[in-house]
Amino acid sequence: MLLNFWYRFLYFANDFSFYLILISISALIVTFKSFKVHKSNLPDKNKKIWFVILFSLLFIVLIYSGFEAYFRYKFDESDSLGFLKVNGRWFKRHVVFNSYFVRDREFIREKKEGLTKIGVIGDSIAMGYGIKNVDDRFSNILEKKLKNAGKNVEVYNLGESGANTDREIVNYDKAKKLNCDIIIWEYFFNDAQPSTNDQGTKILIKENVRGKIATLISNYSYFFDYAYWRLSARYEKTFRELRGADIASYKDEKNFQRHKDAVTSFIKQVKDDNKKAVVIIFPFMYFLPNYPAKDIHVTMGNIFRENGIEPIDLLDDLKNKYTKDLIISRFDYHPNVGVQELAAQRLYDKILPMLTH
Repeated sequence: MLLNFWYRFLYFANDFSFYLILISISALIVTFKSFKVHKSNLPDKNKKIWFVILFSLLFIVLIYSGFEAYFRYKFDESDSLGFLKVNGRWFKRHVVFNSYFVRDREFIREKKEGLTKIGVIGDSIAMGYGIKNVDDRFSNILEKKLKNAGKNVEVYNLGESGANTDREIVNYDKAKKLNCDIIIWEYFFNDAQPSTNDQGTKILIKENVRGKIATLISNYSYFFDYAYWRLSARYEKTFRELRGADIASYKDEKNFQRHKDAVTSFIKQVKDDNKKAVVIIFPFMYFLPNYPAKDIHVTMGNIFRENGIEPIDLLDDLKNKYTKDLIISRFDYHPNVGVQELAAQRLYDKILPMLTH
């Protein structure tokens, strides 16, 4: 325990060294200058003014350092765009990858007799971006519900942040190697973005550009970095541009045909491998309740049905809800625990009748 405390102390001393030095220098300067003022022949009124100025400056340094310490070590929220420095801290605290490079426990490749394996493929929603405890993800909740119902199952989460359909098809190979019997495909409406010429990546690169001074200060200050994005309209603008690009990818006839062919081919591959497939569709949380993409839900729903899958579309459950009640936080538009629980319940209702043991 003492060793752990010493390790934490050394980490803090190194990580916060700039501010510790700043506070020490500021305190020395204020002390020295105050002594000089006190010994000077200035009128008492002028001395008081100097004391107020000096201690005000020290107070500002202390307050700023206090905010900096809070955002470095206490503040604990994710950022779905990856713009904020606090997002890196959030990942270090809460995200652990296994040997398959996914956020889950270590997987067992061999399958015991009587066990049903369920593999979840998808993007950051499936991975649980913004969800601090993995047990609060829909995959983990689903496994618990099925086991409580007496079913011998294991649910493996193969979600990968940033994955589109092309990438999810690649990740399906992991589910095959793990001998999964049922594949849950978490589908989101940026899945039609092509792996090459992805407009979303271009938007993120463009919008995550700041001036030289702002960049320099942000490199040293989590507090400044957070305040910069909190007060900037560019963060919201980036979300709107991303979602607009996602919708446009479905309106582009050539790209949509490519995506439709990929979806159809993938479903056929899963069926040819003698695996059952379940599709769950998550809507754009950002747009609720005035939702502009209902037609895409209808179109994709029909494509899944044409291929023999009746999808679970969460828009039906969430269409009258407000964004703020469904998302992780101000800077993270991923679905919160409540939505994850809803998804788990809908999946449970769908999968339970499929299980024989």
